[in-house]
Amino acid sequence: MRFPVLKNSPLFGGLSDPEIEKLLDSVNYRVRYFHTGSVAALAGEEISSLMIVLSGSVRGEMTDLSGRTMKIEDINPPHALAAAVLFGGGAKYPVNVIANIDSELLIINKHDYLTLMAGDKRLLSNYLTFICNKAQFLSGRLRFHSFHTIKGKFAHYLSSLPGASSGKVRVDRSQQELSEYFGVARPSLARAIGEMEQDGLISVNRREIRLLDLKGLSKLTGA
Repeated sequence: MRFPVLKNSPLFGGLSDPEIEKLLDSVNYRVRYFHTGSVAALAGEEISSLMIVLSGSVRGEMTDLSGRTMKIEDINPPHALAAAVLFGGGAKYPVNVIANIDSELLIINKHDYLTLMAGDKRLLSNYLTFICNKAQFLSGRLRFHSFHTIKGKFAHYLSSLPGASSGKVRVDRSQQELSEYFGVARPSLARAIGEMEQDGLISVNRREIRLLDLKGLSKLTGA
């Protein structure tokens, strides 16, 4: 199997290695390498192919008019780039796609991918499931960014972590990663966290955080 990671891709779920190999042999595909920091796709660029991350990691990010960059998500093997909008009318990449590290991407022309789905209902079912899951993810992200304050975003993030109901969580990202995830400056996030400690809402010990006032945290999220 040339690309064993594809067996774990949600787009190829339920297919064996030989079946995936046979499908790839029936279409034209190519593999491209992107070095750390290089651009795999630009926001507004037409989507002409399905691109799947085979190795490495890329990220989707947006830049506002002030030049502030906000990371939308990391895309790791064996996930695809913008697959949910692949067949939309005039489909274009909604964000810039940048290589986090040296990365390898499998590229299949979207018309060839459509032919594959027409020939195997499992591929079609996988794709429809993928679109539904992506819609739910984007809905959650939209709700998250509706919390206008940094404190509200951080409180919502803490409430989503395992153990939140028991009052103790472990943060799974660095403060820099969190600031990128929230789309805010790191000093602003650090200040907000410090104020939440002073207000008695949380207690921070490195990545271990105790949720001291669940009702107060809930108010910050508007819940």
